[in-house]
Amino acid sequence: METPTPEQAWINRDYFTRVLETYLHADVTVERYELAAGCSGGQNFMSAILRATVHYTLASSEPNRPEKVSLIVKTKLANPELAEEADQLNVFGIEKTVYGPVLKAVRELLTSFGDCTQFAPRFIYEDEHALVLEDLAVKGYRQPDRRARLDQPHMRLIVQKLAKFHAATAVLGRKNRDLFSVLASSSFATEGNPIHLFYANAIQHCIDQTVRVPELGQYTEFLRAFLEHAIEREAKSYESDEAGFQVLNHGDMWLNNLLWKYDADGTVNDVIMVDYQESFYGSPAFDLNHLLYSSANSAIQRAGFNELVQLYTSELQSALRQFKYDGPLPDLASVRAEMVSKRDHALIVTTCIVPPLILENSALATPENMLGDHEEAIRTREEIFSNPKFIEILSILLPRLVGDSSSEG
Repeated sequence: METPTPEQAWINRDYFTRVLETYLHADVTVERYELAAGCSGGQNFMSAILRATVHYTLASSEPNRPEKVSLIVKTKLANPELAEEADQLNVFGIEKTVYGPVLKAVRELLTSFGDCTQFAPRFIYEDEHALVLEDLAVKGYRQPDRRARLDQPHMRLIVQKLAKFHAATAVLGRKNRDLFSVLASSSFATEGNPIHLFYANAIQHCIDQTVRVPELGQYTEFLRAFLEHAIEREAKSYESDEAGFQVLNHGDMWLNNLLWKYDADGTVNDVIMVDYQESFYGSPAFDLNHLLYSSANSAIQRAGFNELVQLYTSELQSALRQFKYDGPLPDLASVRAEMVSKRDHALIVTTCIVPPLILENSALATPENMLGDHEEAIRTREEIFSNPKFIEILSILLPRLVGDSSSEG
């Protein structure tokens, strides 16, 4: 059982009483609760995630008839310095805006067209301490083996759902741009953002691997040149043409933020996106590059992304028509061109996001290890970036990222 930190002293029976009474609109008596880690170590950089199982009774129910509910509680990191930096980036404000008014508007739009697609967990409660969401594990949603990354059935499903999400938010943006005012720009370029150091460390370790591994030697100077301006170039990835096609980007569209549901025979039938704390309004190619370069397995990456980009474009056009979008529909050529324009982000994803994802022991990829300059942190990063599986991925993706930029694949 997880024990709250001193900074989480507010987690108690009174807190869960407020949560459930707000959610259920009824008088509740919380009998007890248990806490557990909501995700594996090293899998969340900006917040702490707890799973709370709350046992309660309703005043209106029969005596001695207890109920229970499983909740996901997202709160600040235990490390005070990292928690303060996350505050400066407004990650909770962003996520509360998405789970609150934005997803409410998305739900209302879809419902008006008889569409019941669900993009996110149900939003239950929020205050200055935390966001509380439904626990989708109760409904059978789970993550597959992250180290294998996603095969074609999984990728096809998430590409289609992402396209519909983008379409809905594009329609809403045309109707009411104020809905996205808080999300109009990313906080990535904020001075002191710890992600900057994370990325710089990661790219340097990738450079070290190109020096160490003969077949990657041809990319050493390319990565050194990229490192010199990586933060400025990544900041530009968040920019978009105000007159162009714009959507709400999830902003961190990779395997760790996807939960899947399966039929009895193991066939995947649904996916839900979680963790909207980096969402921003801009080019859909940001999300699409992030997903393809981080989460598609090596077989898909070797074959190129053409089929999935075509599927995304087709689903995007279909959903835009369904939701009565009143602007020009993006075609395959424009989607590909946008992906090329956001290729710096694909390079960041490849060099910085992928290595912790495919680790055998994800607990090694803590913020302290990814940011620290002490001996243990450096040694841990060397282990993370010298992983043979990661070297294989670099050998697949670097030629595409360095080579001809005339197409997305």
